[in-house]
Amino acid sequence: MKNLVMTMSSVVLACFLTSGCDFLFDKAHGYRGPIVVTIETEDGSVPEFPFLIKSAYSESCGHSSCGIEFGYKYFKAAYANEPVTFPRERLDLLQPNAYASIEFTVTHPNYHQGGFPRGFGPTDADDPIHITFTVKPFAEQMNKVAGWAEQGKVMMQNAAPDSNEHFNGKMQLWQERFNLGQTIKRHITVIKTFYLPHFSKRMQQRVIEKYQPIFRAWYYGVPETDCWNKMTCQEHILKPREAEYEGL
Repeated sequence: MKNLVMTMSSVVLACFLTSGCDFLFDKAHGYRGPIVVTIETEDGSVPEFPFLIKSAYSESCGHSSCGIEFGYKYFKAAYANEPVTFPRERLDLLQPNAYASIEFTVTHPNYHQGGFPRGFGPTDADDPIHITFTVKPFAEQMNKVAGWAEQGKVMMQNAAPDSNEHFNGKMQLWQERFNLGQTIKRHITVIKTFYLPHFSKRMQQRVIEKYQPIFRAWYYGVPETDCWNKMTCQEHILKPREAEYEGL
């Protein structure tokens, strides 16, 4: 038995030294892709402008991703319902045949930016992986946050003025109205600094011409400015925005 173990150990060592013995490892050792990505919209519409899709691999830490990007960094532009292929690439994995976490970030002026992490095992070169991501209209995200604020308002109306329920409802109303303003402001910044630079000047101008008035209406439609201090939050949310709309 001892001799058998020593023999097998010698075989494994020889395989490492000679890069041979393919039978010991998956033929796709370390490789991931090609990955074919298709973007669908929740409302079924096909927007005029393409989606920007960013990919990034992050090494696994315990039961989840570390959140630190190590590789597989690509930017692809794709229209709704049109597949786009991310290439096959050898990743520098701690465990080469384990699942690799790759996150795809999907950005578009009219849709809420979404991160879609997926685990990918080794694949043969002629074996593409097809995945589909569904994105939500940004207006739907706005309505979602506005709904949380409305819940706080209802709590206030249904509770006695001096009760904890009334106070908690008031805090929720103020905070979520503030969050709605921040959500809009953040979306505009993402499109300006992350989405637009990846396209031609002509495409950028087309996007700006279409979404500038839309973003302006969203921005001034929620006048809250600052709720970091809850003592002055109510005062702030009743005022017009102090910061002017900077635009795209």
